[in-house]
Amino acid sequence: MSGGLRSFLSNYSLARRATLATVSTLVAMLLLAGVALASLFLKGQIDESRASALTQANVASSTMSAAMRFGGDEVIAEALRMFDTGAGHDSVAVYDRLGRLRAEMLAPGEANFPQEIVTLKAWGNGIVEAKPVQYVLRDDQSRDGRAALGTLVVNPNQRLLRDGVSRALMILGVVLVITTVAGGLVAKALSRALLRPIEELSEWAEEVSASRNLLARAPRGGGREVNRLTSSFEALIVQVVEQNSELKRKQYELRASNAHLESIAFSDALTGLPNRVMFETTLNASLAKANSSGTPLAILFIDLDDFKAINDTHGRVQGDAALQATASRVRRALRSSDFLARLADDEFVVLTPNLASVTDAVKLGERLTVWLGIALPEDEWAHPVRASIGVAVFPDHGHDVTNLMQAADWAMYNAKALPQDESIRVAASVPASKRTSVLKSEASNVIAMPAYGRKAPGGKS
Repeated sequence: MSGGLRSFLSNYSLARRATLATVSTLVAMLLLAGVALASLFLKGQIDESRASALTQANVASSTMSAAMRFGGDEVIAEALRMFDTGAGHDSVAVYDRLGRLRAEMLAPGEANFPQEIVTLKAWGNGIVEAKPVQYVLRDDQSRDGRAALGTLVVNPNQRLLRDGVSRALMILGVVLVITTVAGGLVAKALSRALLRPIEELSEWAEEVSASRNLLARAPRGGGREVNRLTSSFEALIVQVVEQNSELKRKQYELRASNAHLESIAFSDALTGLPNRVMFETTLNASLAKANSSGTPLAILFIDLDDFKAINDTHGRVQGDAALQATASRVRRALRSSDFLARLADDEFVVLTPNLASVTDAVKLGERLTVWLGIALPEDEWAHPVRASIGVAVFPDHGHDVTNLMQAADWAMYNAKALPQDESIRVAASVPASKRTSVLKSEASNVIAMPAYGRKAPGGKS
């Protein structure tokens, strides 16, 4: 039952529910008060009717006693006419000492008296009925002076009593209706006045949600309870703002940390270039793109000449400076679409798309050798850097990662085999069927392929 009432009330606003509750309570209280007043009024009317009947019986007792003592039924009936006091008079009857009806006088519309007085016990048991008043008539002239002559019965006018109660209930009903309507209007106005601060608080919350202005000032003046609720909302919003700021700060730190971790995972710590892992990922993606579009993709494998001599002669610090200078010089010679990575030690690799031919790729390699000889102001290694560059182009020299890297490695060793006095040491690969074999080395940095001639018998030149 409570669940159904709660579900029913949930369809109405708080103001309507407050009005409904107030009016319902008012009507219930008025009904209780009306029932109580009606009961009191009814009891008063009944008591008044019986008191009036008893008074009339007491006044007429001497006359009725004389009529009973000396007269017959006609005299007794004539004596009863003294109770005829108007249209609303009471009914009256006289019973002899044996309880038998001797005479009666009825008010218009009232029921006849029973023939036996004992039957009167059933009279007056209704809610809006007054029990008849029985007055014993006594013979004052008898031997003992108190002999009973009969009983005078006065029945209050029941119709008059019912009409009075009906009028009273009608008036009470009109008062109840008027009071209910007036109470409803007052309750509605009072509910709106009391709940207006709640509506203003709701409007403020909607405005904050729509504008995202968490610092908007909340309305005040809605009473102590509403102001307390408003203060709680503001405190909650302040906490949300602080938590959002903290969350944004942590997100920024997390992004920075992720960027740092990504930099560590995919870049070379010394030169800042992408490392071997990033190169593998980029090469696979670039080769798949070139394969689907049918555009050329060139790989330039760069190996520094005499790098071991730099380390041995000038030390490891200058060797690192030479690697950093190599990275910056090669980067300046490339286009924005080209990709440069450091594989390991003194080995670098360039991926360059959209070249028209192998000749263009070789020209790019030659440009790189020129730039390697130009020192930059920020270089700690101001000397020229010599390198051997091998060029392989998709699809001329291979169709997959392994074949292309083998072709670039083969071309790089062909370039390294050029005379030492050659300032530009760039060689292009050829199809695999036309390559001459070179000596195998014991180790290689080439991706997913055996090492073909990584070192000549005397080491790198």
